[in-house]
Amino acid sequence: MPVGDWQFWVVSILAIGGAVLLFRQFRPVRRKKARTQLTISAKKRD
Repeated sequence: MPVGDWQFWVVSILAIGGAVLLFRQFRPVRRKKARTQLTISAKKRD
């Protein structure tokens, strides 16, 4: 491996970045659900 060559590192970084993007396409992202407070405008019955 030509680890002293700058082109090797550029291509390696691009390949790793492409692999990460490809991996993210197949793995669902878990997002935190936004919690909301209920607002009720009707008056309570007695």
